[in-house]
Amino acid sequence: MERVLIVNADDLGLCPSVNQAIFEVFEAGNLSSATLMVNMPGTKDALDRVGAYPALGVGLHFCLTEGTSLSGPSGLTGPDGSFRPRPELAKAAVKGRVQAPDVVRELVAQLAVLEEAGIAPTHVDSHQHVHMLPAILEAMVPVLRERDLPMRIVAPPRAALWSSWSRPRKVAKQALNAYLADRAFARAPTPTNQALVSIHDLDDPGPYDKATYSKLLSWVPPERVTEVMVHPYRLGPDLLEMYGGDPGKRPFLERCRHEYEALTAGPIFGGASLITFRDLQSR
Repeated sequence: MERVLIVNADDLGLCPSVNQAIFEVFEAGNLSSATLMVNMPGTKDALDRVGAYPALGVGLHFCLTEGTSLSGPSGLTGPDGSFRPRPELAKAAVKGRVQAPDVVRELVAQLAVLEEAGIAPTHVDSHQHVHMLPAILEAMVPVLRERDLPMRIVAPPRAALWSSWSRPRKVAKQALNAYLADRAFARAPTPTNQALVSIHDLDDPGPYDKATYSKLLSWVPPERVTEVMVHPYRLGPDLLEMYGGDPGKRPFLERCRHEYEALTAGPIFGGASLITFRDLQSR
């Protein structure tokens, strides 16, 4: 059975060096989709360049935990309109302090950036998976249904729960994702991916190669439509200026650098059919 994969690069628009890495991976034939951040330093660069890649599916990387709100200060932000970190958003969501109208206004504002640039978004996912939080998911679903937009489901296969056994916090996050995925599948307004894998599921910090991705895909039955979530980064001065001063961010950046090197070194997904989220609706 031919595997059907959505290979999606998150963080298009983060900064120009990350944009360059993503476009290089697409040129190498190892990418079918990307999601664009519309409130970050590299947004304009991404919007200016993405038209040169018409076969690349482009969705919205809905951001509620970094950068500045496009819809103004609200319960999702500080007084200056800057988004709060993910732990603060998650805590507010659990306590019932996230208001659906705030989420809707921001989602519509961020979608409008793509639409005004002439981009028909293929789907929506979110920075740091915050759309999986029930309070945020419930606010988003009517907008996605009205616009006939698919969304990513963060559905780790069972093997992913145990692959990070030496990182208890990662295992806990994966268990929570698996629990929330059941609710998200029931609420999804359009067809979606059936599983999600990523090199960040692995204890292995890199380097990576074709065998790495074969291992990830071995966790998922071949009949399931699988999203391979990738974060190819070139560690340019712009990116290091943003995050280089945070020692806790360095392991993530190094994994992303290794992923970029693997995905530009040669064919990775030979024998699989690479599609976009939009293609799911015609299957």
